[in-house]
Amino acid sequence: MEDAHLCKEVKIPNTNDKGMIFAVFDGHGGKEVAEYAKAHFIQVLIDLEEFKKHNFEKALIDAFMKLDENLK
Repeated sequence: MEDAHLCKEVKIPNTNDKGMIFAVFDGHGGKEVAEYAKAHFIQVLIDLEEFKKHNFEKALIDAFMKLDENLK
């Protein structure tokens, strides 16, 4: 099992604030899947309308669902 992880600062839309994203992507789907998630998660998240509206809980769920969709 090959996990991937990230720790990245993100700008909160329409503010001067910043936040942090910490994530561990397990390698049960293979190393390539974990690395894909690591490489694309932040961009998928910040592109979501829910993230832009500061609905962060929904944005996180939607980001994972979008990554799943992209991988299929």
